[in-house]
Amino acid sequence: MIARTDFEGDSNVGAYGIATDRFVFTSSNMSEKALDSIEKAFNLPLIQSTIATLDVIGLVSVATSNGILIPYTTTDDELAQIKAASEVNVCWIDNKMTALGNIIIANDNGALCHPDFDFKARQQIADTLGVEVVSGSIAKLPIVGANTVATTKGAIVHPLATAGEIELLTQLLKVDVEVGTVNRGSPYTSLGILANVDGMIAGTDTTGVELAHASQVLGFV
Repeated sequence: MIARTDFEGDSNVGAYGIATDRFVFTSSNMSEKALDSIEKAFNLPLIQSTIATLDVIGLVSVATSNGILIPYTTTDDELAQIKAASEVNVCWIDNKMTALGNIIIANDNGALCHPDFDFKARQQIADTLGVEVVSGSIAKLPIVGANTVATTKGAIVHPLATAGEIELLTQLLKVDVEVGTVNRGSPYTSLGILANVDGMIAGTDTTGVELAHASQVLGFV
């Protein structure tokens, strides 16, 4: 299913959740309207919690069908809640960089992370998400998670992504990668789209042309 909506009046729908092919992880403070949109689009088990008391799950955590990685700022109660609701590996990473969703992009085949993650951190990311992890940039920026939305069918990256970056991401995620925008020209594609292999929710500000392009790249048409 493809839908165009907002969450709590915000077109940056990707900031509020993560959709894997196995489950959807979102804030426990989502409205009934938002949860109804998520249920209709994905029809998957729902994991709900805040992270460090924040609702922007898509900005501060990263997940694949194999696991969920959360920052060290996650409270003990939040960690327990996520683990109780999940059937996958859940781990927090002890690193000063806490906006994990902005600096890691992953699907079930691989992950690209901020260049400042050291070997130990990259290994922890790999172990938790169950994929190969490589450091790099998109559009010569280290915020690879904000600049890319990816599923197991395709990925859309910042319009200024270089040919080399696109080639690396193609090989790593094992999907076709194309440039694009969301929400009337925003290059931060992961913020404007929440998607997995079966469904996609785009922000209300996403134009018809942007929605059609995203639908094609992510394998819905």
